[in-house]
Amino acid sequence: MRVILLGPQGAGKGTQAQQLAEQTGAKHVSTGDLVRAEIKEGTELGRKIQEYNDRGELVPDEIIVEMARPHLEGDGWLLDGFPRNEAQARTLDEGLSEMGQRLDGVVALEAPDDELVERLSGRRTSQSTGRIYHVEHDPPPENGPDEGPFIQREDDAEEAIRNRLDIYHEQTEPLKEYYDEQGLLVTVDATRSIPEVTEEVLRALGHAAGAGDQKGES
Repeated sequence: MRVILLGPQGAGKGTQAQQLAEQTGAKHVSTGDLVRAEIKEGTELGRKIQEYNDRGELVPDEIIVEMARPHLEGDGWLLDGFPRNEAQARTLDEGLSEMGQRLDGVVALEAPDDELVERLSGRRTSQSTGRIYHVEHDPPPENGPDEGPFIQREDDAEEAIRNRLDIYHEQTEPLKEYYDEQGLLVTVDATRSIPEVTEEVLRALGHAAGAGDQKGES
């Protein structure tokens, strides 16, 4: 299984990647986690990335692919956080081709913007522990002096969320068409429960793989 997970913030990409990794043995490759690790460890790549961050510039796509390359050499991985636009997708395609790798599928997790805003804007973070609660689905404890105060982070405010969703629709969502033209895309309703979404992703990827095998035999 070599799969890319697409979807707006709040659709559950990280959660589904963890669930799928547990059930399939595939490795969860989060480019965000990799970037933070490279910077923390002070590697050569980490220093390069930090230099771009310090200048307020975007890290070149080639550097992200170079960073992820060692983690994409096996037969089973779930890539989360990259690509975010068509230019990055083409750079990733080139990198995978050089490695003799190929994608098995691309999963797009879909949910209405209003539901994503409700999910994210309702989050409250414990300043003392960092644990995240939700005002409706998992309320912070009323008598929790060891955990409070509970705050709403600036990036969880509705305006900030909608700005990120606009960027997703403008830059990342067109990747669905890009991968659909390659016969790799499957779309999944991300509004259901976590187990239901995981089951649907596995079913969809199984159908896609079967279709690809039949196409290859014809």
